[in-house]
Amino acid sequence: MDQASSTGDSARRIDLTRQTDVLYWCRVFDVSMDQLRDAVHHAGHQSDAVERYLREKKSAAG
Repeated sequence: MDQASSTGDSARRIDLTRQTDVLYWCRVFDVSMDQLRDAVHHAGHQSDAVERYLREKKSAAG
C-alpha cells in the first residue's frame, strides 16, 4: 500500500478523491464514508487532526 510516509503516520494526508484512501481511513478510524468526509471537512486533511476530531466528537456524544 502506498500509505507509508517517511515523516510518520501523523503527517499522512487523507485524499477523499481516492477511493482506496477513503476505504483505508474508514477502516483505520472505524467510521462510515460520510463520517470520514464530515471529519475531513471540519478538521482538514491531516490524519492526526481527523483522528483528534473523531475522538472528541465520540467523547462528546458518549
